[in-house]
Amino acid sequence: MTSINELAKQTTVSSQIPVIDIYPFITGDTNTREAVANQISDAIQEVGCFYLKNGVSQTLIDQAFAQAESFFTLPLEEKQQVASEVTGRSRGYIPFEKMFIGNQPGQLHESFSFGKELDPNKAGIDSYAEALDVPNQWPQNPPEFRELMEQFFTASQESALNVLEALAIALQLPTSYFTNLHSQQNHAGVFNYYPYISQAPKTGQTRFFEHTDLGSITLLFQDQGGGLEVYTPKGEWITTTSVPETVLVMPADMMSRWTNDQFCAAPHRVSVPDDFQSIKQRYSFSFFVIPDYDVEVNCLETCLKAEASPKYPPTFVGDHLLKRTNDRATKYGRS
Repeated sequence: MTSINELAKQTTVSSQIPVIDIYPFITGDTNTREAVANQISDAIQEVGCFYLKNGVSQTLIDQAFAQAESFFTLPLEEKQQVASEVTGRSRGYIPFEKMFIGNQPGQLHESFSFGKELDPNKAGIDSYAEALDVPNQWPQNPPEFRELMEQFFTASQESALNVLEALAIALQLPTSYFTNLHSQQNHAGVFNYYPYISQAPKTGQTRFFEHTDLGSITLLFQDQGGGLEVYTPKGEWITTTSVPETVLVMPADMMSRWTNDQFCAAPHRVSVPDDFQSIKQRYSFSFFVIPDYDVEVNCLETCLKAEASPKYPPTFVGDHLLKRTNDRATKYGRS
């Protein structure tokens, strides 16, 4: 796969991203489920991502985004009451000044992250969880923020499990192969807010750097502000838009390793265009689907062609997350 540094030099183009309806997969017979699974497989291998329809209700998406907008428009002092400590996989609010490289501002957005509530009875039992998990920090305002975010988290998780089942079927594995490896529900939800840009960015600044995600797949919801760009297996940057009643789905690092890049992690970014004063503010929500920390990820036999070798050495999910979060903390000043 082309390195991230090389990607940044290439030209962004537009392309058609498939829209795949998951409803027939949920309700259909074996043949129907296989047909949808193969559609998903083809889309990932040809384009690197797809829009999933009927995954999460548009009503819930709109409600969650309204809550996020209400939160991000609060005074900075109030948002900082739930500021992330930036330890492990951060939880809470991260302001602009934390999005830096060294002492130079880098990423032009702020964020709020959360996950499932920690079980105090399991403290000290799992070394990976001790290193990676931190408690959620919920703001008092807006009043319905926590309730809506938890509903959105649950709905995103249910949708993600359907996709994981489809990917297993496409790879000729037992239907529950991937879902069984996500029993700990280590998933993370992150809302990002990108403000209007009124002046030219400094050297090195962008809205979000090129990267791949840490888990197995990512569900990416975005508003009409758009702006997300995905790098395809064909070597093109494609622009994405907000398609009503859908969520953009992309493979992440663990899926690359399981499939020997058959379902390759999709590099993506949010750039600042030359006509930066014309872009709108933007809200997005990423649901990062994370396997159980103690799962050892090896190349699947069904993805290893004759006389081919695995591209990646075996790794535990927890080890990969620790390495990537430490690398990001060093490079960006945050996890």
